[in-house]
Amino acid sequence: MLTARTLIEAQVYTSVQTAADLSAPAVPPADLQPGVNVTEGETAWTYASASGDIEVPYASEDASRKVGVPFGLGVSTLIDAAQWAVLAATFARRALTADMAYTGQPGQDRSVVELNWEYAAYAVREALKFLPEDADEVPESAIWSDFGRQALAESPQLVHRAKLLDDLQYYEGTLSDFRALYDGPSS
Repeated sequence: MLTARTLIEAQVYTSVQTAADLSAPAVPPADLQPGVNVTEGETAWTYASASGDIEVPYASEDASRKVGVPFGLGVSTLIDAAQWAVLAATFARRALTADMAYTGQPGQDRSVVELNWEYAAYAVREALKFLPEDADEVPESAIWSDFGRQALAESPQLVHRAKLLDDLQYYEGTLSDFRALYDGPSS
């Protein structure tokens, strides 16, 4: 059985697998529904997904929540470095689209803008976890999926340190600017 660090990582993995499988329609993963697609075990949840059952240890989920990292502590064993970089760009596109539509009018929900910028930054940090301290790019061993190898072939700079750090700075800066614009000056 596959193991994810968090329930969110399990859902993101399912989404990536669905998008990477040309025979399956790309659909968002189903919402977590206890007793339906998430069952409790002794030490872990089991998330029943289109990609198969994925185990999520309670301890891993709890530690990730306490630290505030939605995708988990440590390095992913489900999603490779190139996939994380592509996910970051996907979250950023969603954030930009929502950001451009947001006007700050009463009744508008700004959380979708913020969440997607946050997830874009977190996804870059996930890709950076695969980068050795002294390396300029992620090693080939950190890209094991067909999807990741294809993405790297199409964009050779995808997992270079400079690009990842530029992307991270842009996503964090844009989120900060968005918040400053709509939170206004503090009193």
